[in-house]
Amino acid sequence: CADFLDIDPLDPLYASVEYALLDPSCSGSGIVNRFDALVDSYVALAHGQGQGQEQRNKPANMRLENLAEFQTLVVLHAMRFPSVHRVSYSTCSVHVEENEAVVAAVLKAQDEFGLAPASEVIPTWPRRGLAQGGLSEKQAACVVRTLPEDGTNGFFVAGFVREQPADIENTRRQLAERRELQQAQENSIGEVPDKRERHAAKAKGQDRLAGMERQQQQQQPPQKKKKTENSSSVNFLPGRRARSVVTAAPAVSRGSASSKSKKRAKNSK
Repeated sequence: CADFLDIDPLDPLYASVEYALLDPSCSGSGIVNRFDALVDSYVALAHGQGQGQEQRNKPANMRLENLAEFQTLVVLHAMRFPSVHRVSYSTCSVHVEENEAVVAAVLKAQDEFGLAPASEVIPTWPRRGLAQGGLSEKQAACVVRTLPEDGTNGFFVAGFVREQPADIENTRRQLAERRELQQAQENSIGEVPDKRERHAAKAKGQDRLAGMERQQQQQQPPQKKKKTENSSSVNFLPGRRARSVVTAAPAVSRGSASSKSKKRAKNSK
């Protein structure tokens, strides 16, 4: 399976593509009863509960930033296909960062596509977008939101329609810049992989290298704990409950018990 961002939109193979349906990776924060939500920090992020909240929010904020950056790049890449005249963008997230903010970033980054009117984006659905993340009230009315209270999962949908002809030369230039950036990043691996690639990703909009530091930390093998000698040990068996095995020394040895009995016999005489 090829990476969508590596596909050349000017390849003749895709010359007749007119529609792009995009459902990129997202936080999944709108999925009801999703188990990951129990271990995700989004709940704490929303309610501001607990101690050291600012430190615990950093991974969640970083993940949202990386996801939003990737989602924006996916939409912009779909808009580079010269024959595409309609693009649909959807997530199963309730976060403004992945929804309204991404739409606003896409509108700001190019001038060939605009938002599809509300009459063409599930017009009978009452809940529309939020005037947040860079969208105006009028723009927010063109996108759709759902919440669990609507009897469904949290969801977001936005539609884009082409308003200007495709600028082929500009697309070629953007693709060339992206290839040069990728080559430069590949050449720099092993020198300063974290800071250099992260700054390049933010400066040039390169998605796959954003969040490199966090991914590298997750890939590091856990450190083994040193064993300590004591009178008890715990065996953890896969798929079973932990079983305690305690070895205790007898209070009195046989030799000591025998000597005591001899003393009693001597005293009785």
